[in-house]
Amino acid sequence: MKKTFQIIRYELNSALRRPSFLILAFGLPIIAAIAIGGYSYIKSTQVEQNELEQTPEDQSLSREGFIDFAGLIEEIPSDLPEGILVPYLNEAEAQSALLSDEIEAYYIIPEDFVSNGELIYVNPETNPISDGGQDWLMRWTLYVNLLGGDMEAASNIWNPGNFQWHNLSQINPGGTDSSNDCLTPGYSCDSNVLIQLLPLAVMAIIYISIITGGSYLLRLISSEKDTRIMEVLLLSASPDQLLVGKIISYCFLGFLQVLAWLGSVYVIFNIGAKTINIPSGFTIPASLIVWGLIFFLVGFAVYASLMAGAGALTPKLSQYTSVYFIVSTPLMISYVLSLILARNPHSGLATGLSIFPLSAPVMMITRLTVGGVPFWQPVLAAFLTICVAIFIIRAVARMFHAQVLLSGQPFSIKSYMIALVNS
Repeated sequence: MKKTFQIIRYELNSALRRPSFLILAFGLPIIAAIAIGGYSYIKSTQVEQNELEQTPEDQSLSREGFIDFAGLIEEIPSDLPEGILVPYLNEAEAQSALLSDEIEAYYIIPEDFVSNGELIYVNPETNPISDGGQDWLMRWTLYVNLLGGDMEAASNIWNPGNFQWHNLSQINPGGTDSSNDCLTPGYSCDSNVLIQLLPLAVMAIIYISIITGGSYLLRLISSEKDTRIMEVLLLSASPDQLLVGKIISYCFLGFLQVLAWLGSVYVIFNIGAKTINIPSGFTIPASLIVWGLIFFLVGFAVYASLMAGAGALTPKLSQYTSVYFIVSTPLMISYVLSLILARNPHSGLATGLSIFPLSAPVMMITRLTVGGVPFWQPVLAAFLTICVAIFIIRAVARMFHAQVLLSGQPFSIKSYMIALVNS
């Protein structure tokens, strides 16, 4: 046991000293969470500061005048402040009022306004980079008067497009439309791409963490055999101690990596929601983080053990790539099927793959992110995956002995399967 802990400590120290691992595992998710959280705080602080600095004068509209040669304006809309638009008989009166600061600007409505739509706006404060004053006051007034004082009709013309999109093809298991307000992650959300792709993002975090940790373990054991370091290691520790120490250490590192990434996603969607325009009411449940960690651990136990066993049978580092693709094929196929079935995560095929142990780690977490999964399904999937992990670990442990580790026999999938079954 003491030697196993020494191996774990050595592998952890080696990994935590690699800048590439630290940046990928912890740096990027922490930076993303801090950036979103910091921006949200700064934005909210600026809004509060602006509200404190605003005075009633800042919030009020400037008084303006108008000369109506077309005789269109019979009333000022009731939703505008009283006295905000002052009528004048001619431009001389308006100019005099402007010079005496009674008004800030004035409009001239020509007689042929209805036919050509030209409106003259006299504003001494306007310049090429200004916002153009508050000419919307007159445009709104003209809309209302041209429609005979019907403010509702004028409002419909002012804002002609008020579209609400509902994807009727995406119905959740409860039978109700899940697209309203984008409160359900997945393709049912048409208006927010982050919520739409959230299940695939969470699935990718689990998949990448399992595949990278397992592949590094395979590469490490193959390299130690190829460079004959394995011979030195076997003088100070047993094969079982080497296997257990390496799997536990990289499982722990992967656990920290998944925790950092899922925690970052949780912070971004729950705390920085306003910054990335997440609809109010949308939250990521903490249970998703728990299930994500569970399925990472059981998935890593399965595939890391398979990788370790393959590494024990791989005599040359040059065979690493081909061996890696052979052993990781079930997980890669599960990843591709998860992408294909993401639009229908509760179909029979998706449900079956989410319970099947070799595909459960990625498919089940995709369905859990979307929601609507009966509680018994992830429990059953985790239990079956644990059983498979125990079987593979025991088989690899029996196969992980000095004769195999020091042999130079070429790797083949047939010999690997025979060794697993017979061990």
